[in-house]
Amino acid sequence: MNTVTTGGKKQVCFHLSIIFVAISVAYFKVLHAPFSTWDDDDYVFQNPDIQAIDFSHIYKWFTGYYVGNYSPLTMFTYALEYAAAKLDPFIYHLSNIVIHLFNTIALYFLIKRIQTNALVALFTALLFSLAPVQNEGVSWISERKTLLCTLFYLLALLQYTSYIARPLFRKLLLVFLLAIAAMLSKAIAVALPLSMFAVDIWMHRDFRSRKIWLEKIPLFAIAIIIGLTAIKAEAAGHFLGLHPESNPFASLIIAAFTYVQYAAHIIAPVHLTLYYPYPEHIGPMQYLCLLLVIGIARLFFVSWRRKWYVLCGGILFYTVNIALVLQFVQFSLFLMVDHYSYIASIGFIFPLVYYIVNWLSQKGRPMIAAAIFACLSITFLVTTFIRNDIWLSDVNFVSSLVEDFPESAVAQYTAGAFYMKDGNYKESEIRFNKAVALDPRNYRAWYNKGALALREGKVAESLDALNKCLAIAPYPMAYFSRALLYMGTGKPDLALADAASTLSYQPGNARAWYIKGYCLEQKGSMQAAIDCYTKAIEYENTEPLFYMRRGEMFVKTNQYQAAQADLKKANESDPANGETIYYLGIVKYSFGQNPCGDFQLAIKKGYKVPAEVMEKLCKTPN
Repeated sequence: MNTVTTGGKKQVCFHLSIIFVAISVAYFKVLHAPFSTWDDDDYVFQNPDIQAIDFSHIYKWFTGYYVGNYSPLTMFTYALEYAAAKLDPFIYHLSNIVIHLFNTIALYFLIKRIQTNALVALFTALLFSLAPVQNEGVSWISERKTLLCTLFYLLALLQYTSYIARPLFRKLLLVFLLAIAAMLSKAIAVALPLSMFAVDIWMHRDFRSRKIWLEKIPLFAIAIIIGLTAIKAEAAGHFLGLHPESNPFASLIIAAFTYVQYAAHIIAPVHLTLYYPYPEHIGPMQYLCLLLVIGIARLFFVSWRRKWYVLCGGILFYTVNIALVLQFVQFSLFLMVDHYSYIASIGFIFPLVYYIVNWLSQKGRPMIAAAIFACLSITFLVTTFIRNDIWLSDVNFVSSLVEDFPESAVAQYTAGAFYMKDGNYKESEIRFNKAVALDPRNYRAWYNKGALALREGKVAESLDALNKCLAIAPYPMAYFSRALLYMGTGKPDLALADAASTLSYQPGNARAWYIKGYCLEQKGSMQAAIDCYTKAIEYENTEPLFYMRRGEMFVKTNQYQAAQADLKKANESDPANGETIYYLGIVKYSFGQNPCGDFQLAIKKGYKVPAEVMEKLCKTPN
């Protein structure tokens, strides 16, 4: 078993200093980046679930899904940052960079535990930390889940090497706890029990021992549970089955192509982009990649027989960590995204560094190996530093996306969504129109087109686009937008049906509960409306509109104490709302107090107090 490490404390401190400086230089400009157009709103700046740390919020993290992911511990970190700095993106970016630094340090010590050459540990860690494919995982706030998952993942493997050296139950228990934490950060960590086999290979364990298999059974059981939860989360987010339909053989070829492409991008980061679309057709390149994968599989067995442990374990580590994102279970609009290879890259980088350093060291030229990897590390650092410009503004982000794939419907409607958020409706409409022209079957493009038309008050155009979206796929947000449309055009029955459809997919959608309550109110079902507003508040307890509407219902059902509590809460959050102030006056009158001051203030705030109410309750003209 090769577990001896070399280098004293001074050498370790020197290596860690290099890692710290390199990561700081590569990523410091990201500290000035804003939140991203993609997903950061759902995770952070429009997410009420992170605005407090209490039982109800913790319950939501552990029972809810966010953008198709189950990641309760990740949500906890966002809540900590919100408590510390509210919505200052600096703290969120800083946390990502710090976690990436800790990941790199954990990897450094893991490699030192596995083999004896300190240079191998240093350059494996450096290439991992600076590789341009890691840029997306570090610079994108929404990818905190990958970073946090990797931290617990590597700490679990590090603890596992300690257990191998001295097999005590308490050490194995800590491995399990760290592994569970990794899985609760991101479900991709379900591959960890298989990665432990790679560590077994690296540390020359005897696979004929039953112990090596039995000790991992509890983790496999947990991994299955988390894996099924992750699939459920993808389904709830409507992410499953999004890529073009294909037969099993075509899917196998595409998976082989993706397997090779991820590996190529790790060490040869050319033509990197924010995402990679599916190939228009299967050609010679895809078949060549299938042959390469077959060759790699053969190499795995050859390396096992010949005891090339680092290569054998590396192939296994890369394969088990990349296999889950090869779209065998179809969960994305995209063929590839760079952050999927964040953990898997270790299985590629470690053997590459190990064999080159050891080969040149045996020839008495270790400094040549150091020079080669130092130059490669610097190249990676500069490339990553430049690539971080993408994250400095939404304009850079969207421009990069559209420039890379001008004929992609996904790129066009993503750009359109950015322009819509920015208030540039003209440019947004151009992008959405191009998206539906490029891919008339893209339901998200039709949804975005319908949402824009609804914002602009183009009711007929919006309804047409939303109907086309829902004819392609039962997209929850399209049901929600159509419910808004029907509610705004005085069709409560149709709005109720669409709100119910939304809630069947998204039972935690507070706005859908509000729409349902409002429509029930219009139909005269006061108590049912109160129940719906209560549900809306349960899922989003910071929205004053929900409290105001429930407060009004309490007034109309003579529940004045409850009405006063709700209306006061609404007024505290939105003191400019004249309607809330008016109903507070009504509540005052029910308690025998003078409401006239409230009515006058409501009028000043723009609310039209009924003349008969002023006449009856104030005895003064309106």
